[in-house]
Amino acid sequence: MRSRLLTRLDGAIAKARNPVEVACLKAERACFLARQGQMAQARMLITALQSQFAWRPHAAVSAWLSLAEGLHDYYTHLGPSARDRVLRAHALSGAAHLAPLRALSAAWLAHMDVANHDMVRMAQHVHEALASAQADHHSARSRACLVVAYAYHFAGDERRALPWYARSRFHAAADGDEAHLSALMHNQASLRGSQARLAAMFGEGSADVTRQALMSTESITRFDAGIGAAALVSLVPMVQAQLLTHDQQWAEALAVYTQHYDAALSEGLERMKPCFLADMAWCRLQLGDAQQAQADARAAESSLRQPCDLDDRALAEARLAQVFDKLGEARTAAVLRERARSDLQAHRGEQERLVALLDEALKDIVPATA
Repeated sequence: MRSRLLTRLDGAIAKARNPVEVACLKAERACFLARQGQMAQARMLITALQSQFAWRPHAAVSAWLSLAEGLHDYYTHLGPSARDRVLRAHALSGAAHLAPLRALSAAWLAHMDVANHDMVRMAQHVHEALASAQADHHSARSRACLVVAYAYHFAGDERRALPWYARSRFHAAADGDEAHLSALMHNQASLRGSQARLAAMFGEGSADVTRQALMSTESITRFDAGIGAAALVSLVPMVQAQLLTHDQQWAEALAVYTQHYDAALSEGLERMKPCFLADMAWCRLQLGDAQQAQADARAAESSLRQPCDLDDRALAEARLAQVFDKLGEARTAAVLRERARSDLQAHRGEQERLVALLDEALKDIVPATA
């Protein structure tokens, strides 16, 4: 299924006569290709534009190329260089008085701020994007609304997130941006999966919630296949593997983990390594492979020394406590269980602060008009 946004961009490129306008539209096309996972095509377009303007740079083209390179880096491996490039696009577009690109860059900075857990900057950038974008600037508004929805959802308030998801969907549909609709589905499913896992691990979950989250991931797989999306392809399978583990489908979960584990790490999910390894250890233990389970558990415990989100750390520690209990290492299990409780409590505090931050940043903006 060909994207309506891509068709519109190609039509605009064909009609444009100004070389700078053509180049900016092509850079915008590269942004879309990167978001859809067509990395080779995006890189080819970026390289051609860089060569074309190497000796006579133009501010607008440079700004658009910075955004395109940033999104290419982000959707290749969630790399830290992505934010630096988008920050450059934001600065260049501001200096050149390119208000639409400045708003779009602010929305993408907010997106990356969330990924880096810099919630103060996220709130600043999302407010900038929504306050400065024109009403029909669908790409900036769809991204900014999605960031707000994700942030409220991450903070444990899905009820507050839903109208922002709806507004993001409205703008993406108006823009014909199927890649954004896919991202929206990914974010919702990922957070629902994470919260289902937290509830299950800490005694508040239900099998129905886990299975509903699994069904959501299956819908994403079908949608992505329909639109040809190929960015960060390990994300959905790894969410599925985590949910399958909680649904006690040990063999199925382990098979998915084994198939996608290396790709997930190479695509930027290194911070999730403790969760993945802890789940793999639990699955192996349930399937009778105590020796390999112990090896995975030790590796998971060691990987907890690296940066890891509080909710993911709590999940990994709680799972490892189960593993070590079953392996007969009660003292290690008790220590991990206490750490899990402490990290969960810290995560809950983080969620409360995030809601307050969002409420303050958005006090003059409502979803219906965002």
